[in-house]
Amino acid sequence: MGHELYETAEYALRELRAKGADGAEVRVSRGAMDELNLDAGKFSLMRTTFSSSISVRALIGSRKGTHSTNRLDRGTVDAAVAAAVEAAASSDPDEAEVISAGIGGHEFDLGKAPSEPGLIYDRMDGFMKAVKEGYPLTDVMQFIVCHNGWDAAYANTNGTRAMTAASQYNVSVTFSTRDGDRTTSMNGSGYTAKDLGMEILSYPELRRLIAGSAAELDARPVEGKFTGSLLCSPECFGEFLGEVLGNCVGGGSIISGTSPWKDSLGAEVADRRLSVSFDPLHARVVNGSRMQDGYLAARQEIISGGVLKAFALNEYAALKTGLTRASATDCMVIEPGDLTLDGLIAGIDRGILINRFSGGSMAPNGDFSGVAKNSFLIEGGKVVGAVAETMVSGNMLEMLKNLKGLGSEQDFGGGSAIPWASFDGIVISGK
Repeated sequence: MGHELYETAEYALRELRAKGADGAEVRVSRGAMDELNLDAGKFSLMRTTFSSSISVRALIGSRKGTHSTNRLDRGTVDAAVAAAVEAAASSDPDEAEVISAGIGGHEFDLGKAPSEPGLIYDRMDGFMKAVKEGYPLTDVMQFIVCHNGWDAAYANTNGTRAMTAASQYNVSVTFSTRDGDRTTSMNGSGYTAKDLGMEILSYPELRRLIAGSAAELDARPVEGKFTGSLLCSPECFGEFLGEVLGNCVGGGSIISGTSPWKDSLGAEVADRRLSVSFDPLHARVVNGSRMQDGYLAARQEIISGGVLKAFALNEYAALKTGLTRASATDCMVIEPGDLTLDGLIAGIDRGILINRFSGGSMAPNGDFSGVAKNSFLIEGGKVVGAVAETMVSGNMLEMLKNLKGLGSEQDFGGGSAIPWASFDGIVISGK
């Protein structure tokens, strides 16, 4: 591991103390990224970039000052230290600003493998050939594969020291399908993996979206307006639920008192089949953070059996509200149900299978409205055709109580674990 990052962090802490900080924490990182890009069917960019950063937080009493920069030489570190102390001296006191209690030293070796540029090219070339052969009408508009490797150090004045070393591959594909003058809406998918052992088109969600894209050439608006079911892909379900959690259990909404669930701890807020946690240590999450607020991260239950168990509060929000600090606030895991995708579809009389939602943010009361993109009409338990310019609207808070079914398999994508899910009570209309 890059233990010289420790030396930089230790130096910054000493300087912070010397310049008047009562407490401080420092984060230092250094990384390298190999990237290969393909645009409009042709390889367009290959590059290696290097990055470094240092972020310091200083407390004078309960007054906070921070500063970040992207260079690690001593002169730049000195300037960052001085800027943070100066900001603290002029800030307002806030008793919720603290340095996390000491937990000693920890090293997290998450597996740092060297980049394999030749393999990146082979996987991308193989993907393009497979798409051309299997889905000749599909245009790959942009295709990016990156290898990221990094070391990161954390240190604070209460004795915590933590070092992390990791690497990963990030894959991103944007595509559409074209047949003469007809073309589909842009769509895309991606994932994070520890290696490229799997052919890229073998990633199930990406293959499903590309395979279904040709049917979108015949997309038609839904006729009329009706109340039906919404079958959400894992990505779409994750976006919906992420917005709900941000507005209902996140620190900002709890501190401000705007959360619709602010008085709902221990109350049923969703269907009893729904259980949600944040778990960066989940076996299928790639390189989830091992630290939260300067403490060791751990699985944090948020909703269990439909009951709200905790808010997703960092240490500042917990102290500000007098509530409990969460042991993790990212890497969403939703427990699966018992239905296959075919089973979920078979249970819907009339509704929409939605792959992508284009609309505004959820209203404070949970209302939402937007366009279903890359989506399909379901009638009589069968997918009957692609839809275009079709609106879906409802209330996200009520939607969680109107859960119709949960899929038995989770899509991971490297950062979460989310199943398919269907909901009743959604208004669907042709635009």
